[in-house]
Amino acid sequence: MRYLVVMLLSCLMLVKTDDAVVVPQLKETEQAETSRIKWFRDAKFGLFIHWGPASISGQEISWGMQDRIEGGAKHQKVPRERYMNLYKEFNPTEFDADGLLSLAKGAGMEYIVFVTKHHDGFSLWETKQNHFPAGADYPQKYSIADAPYDKDICKEVAAATKKHGLKLGWYYSTRDWTHPEYLKGDNQAYNDYYENQVEELLTDYGPVDIMWFDHCFGDWDQYTIPRLYEKMYAKNSNLLVNNRAVRGIKDVPKEYESLVFGDYDTPENRMGAYQHGRPWESCMILSPTPDHGGWSYRPDGVTRSLDETLKLLSSCVTGDGNMLLNLAPLPDGSLKPEEKAILEGIGPWMKKNGEAIYGTRGGPWINGDWGGSTYKEKENVVYLHLFENKEILLNRIPQTVLKAETIDGIAVPFEQGERTVSVSLPKEAVDDHVSIVKLTLDAPAAGPLFAPALAGNAANVVPGTLEFAVDKATLTAGLKVDGDAITGWANPKDGISWDLGLDSPGKYKVQLTTSCAKPGSIVVLNFSAKSAKGLHGPVPVTGDLKNFQTYNLGEVYFPNAETTKVRLRAGHPHAWKQVDVKGLKFIPIN
Repeated sequence: MRYLVVMLLSCLMLVKTDDAVVVPQLKETEQAETSRIKWFRDAKFGLFIHWGPASISGQEISWGMQDRIEGGAKHQKVPRERYMNLYKEFNPTEFDADGLLSLAKGAGMEYIVFVTKHHDGFSLWETKQNHFPAGADYPQKYSIADAPYDKDICKEVAAATKKHGLKLGWYYSTRDWTHPEYLKGDNQAYNDYYENQVEELLTDYGPVDIMWFDHCFGDWDQYTIPRLYEKMYAKNSNLLVNNRAVRGIKDVPKEYESLVFGDYDTPENRMGAYQHGRPWESCMILSPTPDHGGWSYRPDGVTRSLDETLKLLSSCVTGDGNMLLNLAPLPDGSLKPEEKAILEGIGPWMKKNGEAIYGTRGGPWINGDWGGSTYKEKENVVYLHLFENKEILLNRIPQTVLKAETIDGIAVPFEQGERTVSVSLPKEAVDDHVSIVKLTLDAPAAGPLFAPALAGNAANVVPGTLEFAVDKATLTAGLKVDGDAITGWANPKDGISWDLGLDSPGKYKVQLTTSCAKPGSIVVLNFSAKSAKGLHGPVPVTGDLKNFQTYNLGEVYFPNAETTKVRLRAGHPHAWKQVDVKGLKFIPIN
């Protein structure tokens, strides 16, 4: 009863309009939200750091521990007792926060998100909170103060961030696989612990710009989420919070649903689809491993090439999002030479082409395999980001192109017809990685062109493409075909299916065309045949149900010639918003 009373009082405080702490995600105007998140949308490029005692093991941070309470068998390599005692060996004498943040600044990064505590519960700062009770097998604080290293790592990172003029973000995992009170009973002891830790991070290290949470699980009534937000926004009214502080909790009350979405989306280790209506940030591993890990140091991680990294960055920016690039320091605190070299290589490209990156919005052409575009709001300028050295024929936007040139002034030939614009890069304008062409228009670009970017794109069908017509779909009762789209999918219990007959095995890229006015919807594609693995992903926010966008959902492999049903279903039903569907294609991959 006492817990329920405290919870109720916390909720009431948040909806007051006088002297109570205002949680912006609950009460903010659209104008205020735009202003609060502007720096983030303008920044485009940030640094992610996963590091800690787990790096000594060479296995995945937290996930490498055996006998953990959440997650499957994947990655489990290190006996729990061994993993829990790695802190005794953690003495990263080569860690140089100043040098690291100088490198980030030189690469054109504008902010950092540093992992302060991962799912394993070890704190990389000198926390005042007790993780274990007195007499337990491990230190009470279970923090960097218990390791041979005699410095507060978060303090070093915060000081270097400030010195180099970067924005500071703290990653904090709400779930904790080693805290003895995590999700026990009403979870009150753990709530006190983790909320107090968040307060420490927001209080003890100067201004903090982002709290980057990483999921939590359990029921809403096991958490004091309103109290957490009140504490955070009492420290900083302009704080940004990602979309993972509440995600994973069951039965979130409708009045707090906006907290599930946070301030921006965080597609993980994959490129986010073009999304104009809502900020997003792809967190990408610089040195991924064959098992799709590599957040923390893994000796089997293979560092991406400079070309791939720059194309990923460009794809994020032209998709109207940010890229948070993850580096994984070695156990001694130094960087892998290969990762350091990539950041050093990014710097010159960013210095030359920064005006096509910073302070831009993605569009007006929706990006794709060809590259993409960015524009400056209220300015008569669009930047093409081209991945290949060949003529590109684009569908025309409403504005007229007056001039085409590189950022350093090399003229670029172009032709403009009634419906198309073509651009041909001269040899001297070609960049080794991503070529930027600056288009001067007769008027400012006015948002995205929700249509194929490439002219004649609809005619360029890959042989063997499987197209699922909307008028051939089987629909549940709440849906209907309206013109060339399936509309009215507002109820997550509804769904769409098609019959598919395959005469041979094959691998396909799955391409979906949808519209969605509000965030939250996750679409699931699966099959009646068990041989093919299903896919799922967030539905991009197009701002209006009339604006349809085509994007890649993933890849699917059919090992047999077989007959199956292709089914589209709603994922995360509590967060579902209406989605209209215009097309589904399976495009063969050779």
